[in-house]
Amino acid sequence: MDGKAYGFGVKRQVYLCCPHCAMNTSMRVTDRQELQRLTQKFTDGGKKNLTLFTVKLTCDYCSANCLFLWTAVNPHKKGSAARYETFELTQAYPEAEPKPRQISSDAPSLVREIYGEAALAEAAGAYRLAGVGYRAVVEQIAKEQGATGNNLHNRITSLAARGVSQNIVDAFHEARVVGNDAVHDGLAYSAEEISDIAELIDEAVFILYVQPAQRARMAAARAARRQAAKASP
Repeated sequence: MDGKAYGFGVKRQVYLCCPHCAMNTSMRVTDRQELQRLTQKFTDGGKKNLTLFTVKLTCDYCSANCLFLWTAVNPHKKGSAARYETFELTQAYPEAEPKPRQISSDAPSLVREIYGEAALAEAAGAYRLAGVGYRAVVEQIAKEQGATGNNLHNRITSLAARGVSQNIVDAFHEARVVGNDAVHDGLAYSAEEISDIAELIDEAVFILYVQPAQRARMAAARAARRQAAKASP
């Protein structure tokens, strides 16, 4: 995360990847405490006056909290309108070691299992393996959705005729190409590019599995409420 892009004032929103849920989302600055003022001296004789803060962020997606140590260059302008420039930003909680992604339990078990294996490879920095793994997730989803065709390209394309949106079809083709590049050409995509593929699949899982499951649960709850109302004297 490039701290220079953020103003860590209390109640301000910042946008980054949540260390807990691994979603790129907005986070609220719910607390900021000054710890220490210090001077950083450099070998060229220069120096900077710095302030060390703790910054608590709350994720707008999963509501989890995280804590950063923020070392900021003291602003020239004093007062409430002053904005600090980030000198260093360190994640203190949770520990900065990558946490493998997970998808909803509403997804089929084999889809979750393959996605989890791909996420482990991604978290370990094995981006070629992650690319292959996320391609395998798409292949399994296509199978679960009743896709037809003699290769993965055709099976993904066939999903459109089964009511799957073109955005999801396009996302699945992206994952397919990334996996193919890793297998056939040994191409390693960047962490950000693999992350984007993982998030595209996660969004597709939400639309294909999570939303229908949520609606079914709500319908069942309404039916139970109606039945209970009819049974009451």
